[in-house]
Amino acid sequence: MPGWICAPSPNCDVRPRGVVVDTIVVHATVLNTPQEVVRRFADPRSGVSSHYTIDRDGSVIVHVDESLRAWHAGASRMPDGRVAANDFSIGIELVNRNDGRDPYPQPQVDALVSLIMEVSTRHPIRYIVSHAEIAVPPGRKTDPLGLDLDSVRHRTLAR
Repeated sequence: MPGWICAPSPNCDVRPRGVVVDTIVVHATVLNTPQEVVRRFADPRSGVSSHYTIDRDGSVIVHVDESLRAWHAGASRMPDGRVAANDFSIGIELVNRNDGRDPYPQPQVDALVSLIMEVSTRHPIRYIVSHAEIAVPPGRKTDPLGLDLDSVRHRTLAR
């Protein structure tokens, strides 16, 4: 998309054959700047990535093509019982310290909604979940702490 920044990550691989991408997993970076995120995701030793990162000003960074499996959710179980969410999800990181005090500015939240709606034109998105909701074991992750994900779901899935 115009205006998006491309910062590829090597931390990805091929999705399983025949998988349908129907889930968005929303994360907080815990890192304070997009530059820190880009460096971490570019490092093959980190073993982590996501498809997208959204900075506080709403700018979007693309790390992994949606056709590939980004390594963002780790051990995971969906409410419907499916495991290995990386197989069937798109990972979106929000630049945020995830301390419960760092806010999610409106431009960032609006960009998240827009990105989810954009992704939904390419994939039949049915679920928008937080990393905290699906991490195994429960309690392993808390992100995105403080984000009103119900509002995001309402603005995207209700359409």
